[in-house]
Amino acid sequence: MPGCPGRAWPCALPADCPDMSDAQAEAVLWAQGMPIVKSAEPMEGQVKVSGYVRSQVLYVARGEPDSAARVSIDDPRFEVVIPAPGVRPDDAATAEVMIAHFGAESTGARTLQLTAALAVSARASRETVVDAAVAAQATGGSRITVHTESVTLGRLVASRSERVEIGETLGIPEGNPPCTLDARSLGAAGTARVTGVQTSDGKVSVDGELVLEIAYAPARAVVAVNIVRFERVLFHKSFEIPEARKSMGAKARAELAEISVTPVSDGAFRVTAAVDVGIELAARERVPAIVEISSETQEIVDTETKSIIVEEMVGEGTVDIDVQDTVPVSALTQRRLLTGMEEITGSLRQVGLSEAEASDGEATVRGLLRARVFLGDVEEDDAGTFPVAFALEAPVEFSDSAEIPDVTEGDRIEITSVNESVLVERAGPAKLDVQGSIRIGVAAYRQARVSVVTAAEMITPVSLDPFAMTFYVVGFGDTLPRIARRYGVPPDKIASANGMVQTDALTPGQKLYIPARR
Repeated sequence: MPGCPGRAWPCALPADCPDMSDAQAEAVLWAQGMPIVKSAEPMEGQVKVSGYVRSQVLYVARGEPDSAARVSIDDPRFEVVIPAPGVRPDDAATAEVMIAHFGAESTGARTLQLTAALAVSARASRETVVDAAVAAQATGGSRITVHTESVTLGRLVASRSERVEIGETLGIPEGNPPCTLDARSLGAAGTARVTGVQTSDGKVSVDGELVLEIAYAPARAVVAVNIVRFERVLFHKSFEIPEARKSMGAKARAELAEISVTPVSDGAFRVTAAVDVGIELAARERVPAIVEISSETQEIVDTETKSIIVEEMVGEGTVDIDVQDTVPVSALTQRRLLTGMEEITGSLRQVGLSEAEASDGEATVRGLLRARVFLGDVEEDDAGTFPVAFALEAPVEFSDSAEIPDVTEGDRIEITSVNESVLVERAGPAKLDVQGSIRIGVAAYRQARVSVVTAAEMITPVSLDPFAMTFYVVGFGDTLPRIARRYGVPPDKIASANGMVQTDALTPGQKLYIPARR
């Protein structure tokens, strides 16, 4: 999962938005983005992920008196190509995007400059059905020996995706003065994540939470954001799947698709959101697949085989990462000066994994912890003092490993769980201390190629007269190796005698000369 480095995009205000004030030191009061994935396109050896950031910005509008305005823009747009060896264009791919940093700055009365750094991950899968033989029985007086190999096979049982509608009415936080809410001065953003998945007979249940960030800037002599609210809203979704069993494994994902906030009364507003919840239900079964059948009598066992890739778990582990970093803070309103008197009122933490790889005896994970911190302060205008709030970004990169004795380089590392316990505190006027721990569960899988029998047939060998010419008429399903086994003649010798090569296709009705064994 490569990170998309920070970039800046110029952006024009839509025609129905008022100009930004040029008389304020901080024209942008609050900004937040929500990444939207439009497509994850598998290609040869890579996956191309395309989408955009749904940006919301509260800014100081030009007017008398100055007031706040909100602009929503589906920009910036992104396209990232992720190397993925082995991926083919006909595979299925999904992608996830996390914003590592987002900011907005006024560059004129009708222009903004948006800055964003994204962490993008992609996953490709391929579903193949193979009818493999698991039992064999000889007829008549024939005797056979069956060789089996126990393999673990995974199959996708069901894939579902549905939308969950969420509505929540919230009031002005305690400590803020009562005021009349204006729709154009309200902004909202958030992220959705899965907190638990349970599989039972006939059902898969997903629990999750929507983390909301809500900002409000009422008109005053000094225009400032005086509400930044951090709220967690729980949601639940059940999928009725008749073939689901408690022993099956399910993976779930949640993506915030839409969010809006509107005033419903003085001092209260309504947040509505739509979360797309998807699941993949898989079954892993241990199967004694037949890999070889040999005859103990005179017959020849002619088998058709297919090579399949199976995965075996070789170990599990937990990566415990200690987070301890002091980072300079970068306000979304870039020109804000910190006085050191601000109080931390809350923080939003999000873990994005950029890489998980295996080496001999260990699994290593790398990623980014995005800590978005909300600070409160007090400002003053002609009417007196009033609270203000703003958000800061403190991204922290991490990397650590877990010992898994049987793991070797080339094994596939799968993330099974991610939990964080992180605290953000002040470390001075322009710095924050980010401390805590991240626990990441991992499992290692190793691929193996197995040739399994898909069909078998008893063939009675034919004795060739070395003094006569023998011809064979090709039938439906015949192959050169099968005909060669029947007559006990090497396939390359039959091909050479008929002016062909071993890889040439045979046609039903075609006549082949079978040379005698000499």
